[in-house]
Amino acid sequence: CYKKRRGKRTSMMNHTMWNIDHKTVLSISLRPKYINKRDELGHLEIDSILGRRNEYSSIISIVDRCSRRVWLIKAEYKNEYYIDKIIYEFILRNEIEVKSITVDNGLEFGALGLTAKKLGVKLYKCDPYCSFQRGTNERTNALVRRWIPKGSSMKLKSQIDLDDICFEINTMPRKIFDFKSSCEIESNYK
Repeated sequence: CYKKRRGKRTSMMNHTMWNIDHKTVLSISLRPKYINKRDELGHLEIDSILGRRNEYSSIISIVDRCSRRVWLIKAEYKNEYYIDKIIYEFILRNEIEVKSITVDNGLEFGALGLTAKKLGVKLYKCDPYCSFQRGTNERTNALVRRWIPKGSSMKLKSQIDLDDICFEINTMPRKIFDFKSSCEIESNYK
């Protein structure tokens, strides 16, 4: 004998809203529109910059969408859990404000949902082959390539070298900010 369900049936929209509220890894199509306005600090884009072929060392770049401030992290391996751990520790050590994270579909970011869950933020994954969905990060990586050309070894770069590059980029006057630097823009928001 079947038991009859009692109560209100939930609609598909309620189920979708529950998934959005309780999941930490979402498609970029579900990213709220206010993030695109770049009105507040803390919405980050993360990408990796690779060196020579068949080399495990890489650089992880983190960019704030509003202030365009950049942080670079040296990564010795491409393991997804290793990458997740160094990003989480770097964010905590440098007290970076995080409200959302946007990444591509690279295998190295497969476990980054753990960091998003620990930080209590949403992680948005871009569509495959759509680098324009993380345009801020791609432009910043082009700036980093001024100091680290394509094909150069990442093994030779230390974290101190990367911090120097970050300082140069973050203090560079930018036309988009009426020739103010990213550090000046960030201090205006605090």
